[in-house]
Amino acid sequence: MARDDGEGTAASARPPWVILLVATCVAVGVGLVVAVAALFTGPSQQAPAPVAPSSAGGHGAPSSAQGGAYRLSDPLPFSATPVWHAAPSAEYRLTAAPDELRYVSDSGCRLSFRAGPLHPSARASPSRTTPVPSVASTSSASASPDPETAATRTALADAVEAVRGESSSASVTDQGLVVVTTLGSPGGALVDMAGAALRIGHADGSVTYVRLAVRAVPSAQSSVMIAAECPQPEQAATAMNHASVHSYLAGT
Repeated sequence: MARDDGEGTAASARPPWVILLVATCVAVGVGLVVAVAALFTGPSQQAPAPVAPSSAGGHGAPSSAQGGAYRLSDPLPFSATPVWHAAPSAEYRLTAAPDELRYVSDSGCRLSFRAGPLHPSARASPSRTTPVPSVASTSSASASPDPETAATRTALADAVEAVRGESSSASVTDQGLVVVTTLGSPGGALVDMAGAALRIGHADGSVTYVRLAVRAVPSAQSSVMIAAECPQPEQAATAMNHASVHSYLAGT
């Protein structure tokens, strides 16, 4: 007679919920292991490499921190007398060239662009100062400016005296003005020039107003100047702004 195995089968059977619980635990455990492994073996985030600071400009570049601008204390990169290139609007007509560019307008304004030898007094000791302050002067400026600034101040004072010598009367109405032109092209580096405004009386009783912008170039033993003369002071100011924007200095 065969043996009944019902008791062994019943003993090995398990309820369905027990099997489900065990499977769930196994799945969760495997997931944790995979996550931990990925944490330690995955690619690490690297910090961006530092950017090297840009190098300073090449030979002859301005030392000014403004970038692309020559202040009065920054030597201009000329070893020979620079020349002016100017192209005022159609309102102005060229009447003299090339040594000195002269333009006249129908409104009675005259523009002059000059470059020539540095006046002897502008080559004097840098300790000499004039009443014409630097374009970049501040309340803490030294009484003895650097050689470049001192030369420009003196060159401007000499230009003012030259205008006075050519007229029956002349008085300075403003000084220490900011005038800016460019170097090499209309979009080149900015160049500060020391400026002054004058009221000029003529022998015939007429009065005109002059704006001067001067920059000494000791490295070339020369100086450069823009002069704007008009019947009214507002016209002279506008003419000077126009002249400085539409001109630039370049090497010979």
